[in-house]
Order: sequence, then C-alpha cells, then structure tokens
Amino acid sequence: MPGRKLIFGGVILSLFLTSGCALALLGVGAAAGIGAYTWVEGTMEKDYPRVMQPTFQACVAACRDMQLTIKKEAYHPLNSVILATTPDGTNVDIQLVARPNDITTVKVRFGFMGNKDNSAYFHRNVMRHLGIKGS
Repeated sequence: MPGRKLIFGGVILSLFLTSGCALALLGVGAAAGIGAYTWVEGTMEKDYPRVMQPTFQACVAACRDMQLTIKKEAYHPLNSVILATTPDGTNVDIQLVARPNDITTVKVRFGFMGNKDNSAYFHRNVMRHLGIKGS
C-alpha cells in the first residue's frame, strides 16, 4: 500500500512539473517573436505576438506596400479577413485569427496554388509594420 501512494504522488508531481514546462515554453516562444512561417497547401501562416487590431492594421499597410487592391476588409476582434488582388489580377486571401495570450495568426495565400515568395514578402512587411525584427 505505501508503494502505491508513492507512485500516485510521483504521477501527480510529474503532471504539475510538465504543465509548468509547457507554460514556460509558451512564454519563451512569445518573447522570441513566436516562430517561423508555416507553409501548408499554398497558404503561408505566421503567429505574431500582438492583439488583432494592430496586426490587422499592419496587414492593410502591407497590402499598400505591395500595391494590392483591397476588395474587402472585414475586421472582427476574433477573426478578420482581407481580400485583395495584385496589379496583375491575382487574388490574395488574408485571414487573421486571434489566439490566447495576445497572439494573432496571419494566413496569406496568393492565387489558386499559392506563391511562397510573395507570401513571405507579405509577412516581412507585416513584421516591419509591427516593429518585429526578422526571424
């Protein structure tokens, strides 16, 4: 019986220690500018350590920098959308999703198949407008 209590106590202790590490890692990720780009099926996404409104404004400014014509802007504190076109008529879809801990995910897709170079350039412009150094 004493052995079972010791094992149970060890399991409980390890759960507390593990959850603390996850929080510490989350804090380190936020401090480091969140991370690199993710490229999934033609859409490039990146997490920004900012709330929705300044991130949305940075995306609009990045559209202007790239001479994109904004066709639709729909701002909401949880989910926002910008639909635009390039000067040559390519559709651009930008989606913003609010995450916990003042993080906003920005997803951008140029055209039907996606364009990695244009998407990365867009994200670099967003980072510049948010005052985030390149990662």
